[in-house]
Amino acid sequence: MSSTMHLFTGTLLVVVGAALALAFGDNEFGWFQGRPLGIVLVVVGLFDLAQGIAERRKDRE
Repeated sequence: MSSTMHLFTGTLLVVVGAALALAFGDNEFGWFQGRPLGIVLVVVGLFDLAQGIAERRKDRE
């Protein structure tokens, strides 16, 4: 995946995860509650953002 796509998906995951954790914390989505699912999505999104930034820096060298 390109670094631009990593940055886009990472940002999207962080935004959706934050919305789930903050606004829908007590709601249930299937087996999951909003707050823990949102926290997991934010962590995965931050990992994806870090990977995209590392790829972009590697491409500049």
